[in-house]
Amino acid sequence: MSTQQEQRAQAVAIEEEELDSPMEDEAEEAENGESQGQSSSDSLARTRLPLSRIKALMKSDPDVGITSQEAAFLVSKATEMFIGTLCKLSYTKTHMAKRKTLQKKDVEAVFPDCDEYAFLDGT
Repeated sequence: MSTQQEQRAQAVAIEEEELDSPMEDEAEEAENGESQGQSSSDSLARTRLPLSRIKALMKSDPDVGITSQEAAFLVSKATEMFIGTLCKLSYTKTHMAKRKTLQKKDVEAVFPDCDEYAFLDGT
């Protein structure tokens, strides 16, 4: 393998570690928090999306009456994980096209390739 190819492989490995590390850190913190007996209010405060907006979106559904803080937290975490996974897969498409800027077409290219995202195909 040439030096240039080795450097590219190392750069890709470093980028993948950087992409994976925030999610792993959050998972480790959640495990440590539960084992140390932190209160549920402390763990609910650790979301990237505002819980008040999540609750407002949930309440906008006419079938939903009252939403608990825990339910909003779970929806928020699930949304974060969905967006994170979609971004990682989109970045892979960008990297395969040898570009540095993530574009809409990279995100759209993920939908036909992954069965999990088939429900988004054509949106």
